[in-house]
Amino acid sequence: MKILKLVPYGFSLLSKGCQVAAGQLEAQIPLSSPDTNADCHNVCLALVASLGDSAFYNPSSSLPGFRQTFFTAIQSEVIPACIVTPKSASQVAQAISIINQASCAFAVKSGGHSSVPGASNAPGGVTIDLRGINDIVVSEDLESASIGTGNRWAKVYAKLETLNRTIAGGRNSDVGVGGFVLGGGISFVSRRYGWAIDNVRNFHVVLANGSLTNINQASAPDLFFALRGGGNNFGIVTHFDMDIYPQGQIWGGQSFYLMNPGDVAARKRYLNITTEPFSLSLRNIKNTVCISLAKLACKFGYCIDAKSFWQAVENTVLSEQSDKYAQFVGTLTWSTEVDAWVFHTMLAYTRPVSDPPVFRDFTSLASLKSSNGIRNFTGLYDEVRDLNERGLRHFWATASFRPSAKLMDKIMDIFIQEIEPVRNLKKFRPTIVFQPLNVDEINHSFKRGGNALGIDIEDVPLILFSLVLIWTDPADDELMKGAATRLLQRSIALAKEMNLYHPYIYQNYADISQDVFAGYGKGNREKMRAIQRKYDREDVFSRLQPGYFKV
Repeated sequence: MKILKLVPYGFSLLSKGCQVAAGQLEAQIPLSSPDTNADCHNVCLALVASLGDSAFYNPSSSLPGFRQTFFTAIQSEVIPACIVTPKSASQVAQAISIINQASCAFAVKSGGHSSVPGASNAPGGVTIDLRGINDIVVSEDLESASIGTGNRWAKVYAKLETLNRTIAGGRNSDVGVGGFVLGGGISFVSRRYGWAIDNVRNFHVVLANGSLTNINQASAPDLFFALRGGGNNFGIVTHFDMDIYPQGQIWGGQSFYLMNPGDVAARKRYLNITTEPFSLSLRNIKNTVCISLAKLACKFGYCIDAKSFWQAVENTVLSEQSDKYAQFVGTLTWSTEVDAWVFHTMLAYTRPVSDPPVFRDFTSLASLKSSNGIRNFTGLYDEVRDLNERGLRHFWATASFRPSAKLMDKIMDIFIQEIEPVRNLKKFRPTIVFQPLNVDEINHSFKRGGNALGIDIEDVPLILFSLVLIWTDPADDELMKGAATRLLQRSIALAKEMNLYHPYIYQNYADISQDVFAGYGKGNREKMRAIQRKYDREDVFSRLQPGYFKV
């Protein structure tokens, strides 16, 4: 979710004269870290001795391509003491058995898409990179598939599409399987089949003692429950046996809407935000040109006011309740490329029905550009992937609210206030994201004994709100974190004031400062802690794997 983090390049009318392209050069990094201690040194030597060419511990060289496998710069900059690249579940079991003998921190990586530093890359410790466990085996009856956790969803979809099948997988085809599923996993087919965790039949898990076991509702119903939303707290999953479903073509795509600059100006006056006085600087000249182009676009009918967009979001959340084939995401972004506020939608209707009525509130708005149409699912997943540029610095956080156009409009005001002082930073891309959680999805959460998320039928519909700040300069890290934290805290306070707040925190979008498992409810958290003590008596997956959310 991870989804819709960037503003697209090439807004047809606006892009000419306003867009600045840039690239980033990835460099190789040496292994070993100043954080490495004697225990980790000994563990790394033992891993190399045991696993041979599946372990790397050489301070003077690097593992080719390792850094480039991470989505965010913040994760790729972490330097582990050594890296294990197992090719089988038995090698994962060997690695955990060795690590468990000493006090050396470790992290487990599937696709490396998290924005949390250390989530899947261990500073001075052992990074277990599972990309070599990437097999996909489809059952003869075409009802399930066993998927190696090191896969990215692109490979899974490519395999299944040849069989006219789909799966409740990531909407961004570049996301890895493992972390996505264990955190919940929102899919374009979740209205019909549930989240990814609700479609797992069996987990192949390496436990803290190094044993490899199958965990399902029959073999270990308690651990099966905990793995369905419990993140990395209970073991290392090497394979997921998941339901797959018949699927043909769909209708969907993305659309971009220019926010009326008059609306922006009125809000800034209301919020007492002063406009930068004009000067002959390149920055101001570009801004003036882009505003003029935006006003021209409005004269031709290619812009919208914010209240219309937020009302479309609320209306569509409610109308979706009666149409399980519909799924959407709505965002607002400040584009430094074109100096404009831009709304964006990603619509998916999982039947080949042109312009389905459920989305009429969005499709009736005047868009700058739209790719909506009948297509194969893989095209939509790849379109989401292409929105998400790798190698930049990210901050993500999330919260849940009752659907309300008024609340979203007020959150937008907070967003503008917090972003205005920093909006001209180089390649800065701030986004707020709104997506629905409806009754159909929650109904599926109760199958196979239920998942750990703690969301009840009476809680929905909800809006999953997330904020994404993207930038390039490490010197701006604290500035960005401060702006994002204020934006999140003010938005939550506003939702509470309006009696629209819900405590659920979606793990895959959360910042490390957020208490994800508190949002699952006290009862579920206590149950998960008891399960953890039962299967991990030495607290290996909390004590030695500190880089992510802990129960």
